[in-house]
Formats: sequence, C-alpha cells, structure tokens
Amino acid sequence: MLFNFVEKYLMRPKRLREAIQAVVRENDELLRRLAEYEEEGPTNLTWAEGDRWYGWTYNADKKRYYFDDIGNESLMGLWEDQWLREAEDYGRSESNASQG
Repeated sequence: MLFNFVEKYLMRPKRLREAIQAVVRENDELLRRLAEYEEEGPTNLTWAEGDRWYGWTYNADKKRYYFDDIGNESLMGLWEDQWLREAEDYGRSESNASQG
C-alpha cells in the first residue's frame, strides 16, 4: 500500500522532472563552488581542541602543506609560528637555488 502511494505520488512525470532538475541545480552549484575553491590559491584550516589551536596551510607555489600538530595557546601564536616556518623554508630553498 505504501509502495503504491509513493509510486503514484513521486513518479508522476512532472514531479520526477522537478526532482531531477533540483538535483541538477544542486550539482551545478556544487561544481561552481569547487571550481571557485580551486582558483582561490593557498588554503588553510584552523581549529581549537580544548585550550590549544591547531592548523595547516597549503602553499600552491611550492605544492607543500605546513602543519602545526603540536598546537599553540593562541590563534595568533599559531599563525605566527606557521608563517615563520614558511619563511624559513622559503629562505632555505632560495639559498639552495643560489648554490646549485
């Protein structure tokens, strides 16, 4: 009985067409957002666990992730540490290139 009701109610051509169109619109929006995300460049994520801040950044030029899995007491401290690691890494790669 429930099966017959669902089949008659949902499978009418107009309702089925509307459902398919809704899924297509959702997928188009998802694809648009993914393309926008990929074009943005460097990406990062920061989160708090208890009283510690953790995070990671991605440098697209170097194709490298920078992780802070030790944690930091403040959000600003976390980002200062990550920027320092990126700067040190950039300095090492510049000195290696000049020696090569």
